[in-house]
Amino acid sequence: MMISMRRLSRFAGAKKGLAALEFALLLPMMLLLLFGSCELIDVMMVNRRVQNVSSSLADVVARDTEVSNAEVQGLWSSLSVLMYPEGVGTAMDVRITSLSIANNKASVVWSEGYNGLSPLNKNSTVSLPSAMMQNGSSLIMAETVYRYNSVLGFLFSGTMRMTSTSYRRSRLVDPIPRVS
Repeated sequence: MMISMRRLSRFAGAKKGLAALEFALLLPMMLLLLFGSCELIDVMMVNRRVQNVSSSLADVVARDTEVSNAEVQGLWSSLSVLMYPEGVGTAMDVRITSLSIANNKASVVWSEGYNGLSPLNKNSTVSLPSAMMQNGSSLIMAETVYRYNSVLGFLFSGTMRMTSTSYRRSRLVDPIPRVS
């Protein structure tokens, strides 16, 4: 029994390899923290870009006196710049809708869709937040949906669906007409 106690005390007092053991114990936690934070930051930045796309599109259209086919095509072309470096491809769906508000009802004046979001039917009604319901005014509503696939797949696996809806009041013309 005496020999084993002596060996045990010698083992407890040994310092060789202690740093390697500590490193081996801490490495998995440090890698989890590193990769997890990188992925979380990436998801947050992509979500911010999705929100930026909807607010930018709504803002650009709200400043117009009319919206033409060429302008709509230009808006769709700008998506890749606004989402850089993610790229758009088929991962982003967008809809821009002009709404006229009368009698506490928001009606579609015109609507344009890109990718998977089809345009809303003319004169159909849309539910809006109560703060937006100002009779005699009009709104531009831009909706974006982005299907995000994680680069690392460490914290998030599969496809995440990020959405954003932005509203802007028409600045110059009420409502903004759609021309060809």
